[in-house]
Amino acid sequence: MESRVEKIRKYCVIGFIVVGLACIFVEKSQGPKKYIGTAEGFDSDVKVEILAKKNGKGELRISEIICTHGDTEAIAGPAVESLIATIKSTQDIESLDTVAGATYTSEGFIDALKDACSKIK
Repeated sequence: MESRVEKIRKYCVIGFIVVGLACIFVEKSQGPKKYIGTAEGFDSDVKVEILAKKNGKGELRISEIICTHGDTEAIAGPAVESLIATIKSTQDIESLDTVAGATYTSEGFIDALKDACSKIK
């Protein structure tokens, strides 16, 4: 027959395992969080909102990008859309380059994106 202490020890071990597995599940099931960055564009500030998280290897994964700006839509709009498409496909913010014809807006977008990414833990 098991002693009372051995039974308590077994239940404690089982409890710790269950709590540990629950913590792992909760951490893995959390989706990306929203981060906001701002920077100076051509006529006004550029605001970038991203949904992002780091994967198990510590690599940043951006799933959604929303950009608002006060610059000329006909010029800045296509440039921002091009930058967003590049980010989503490459997931690389360091090698991102400005778009000709919308340099200041592009620089503002890149700086705002880096600002938002710097807030991710």
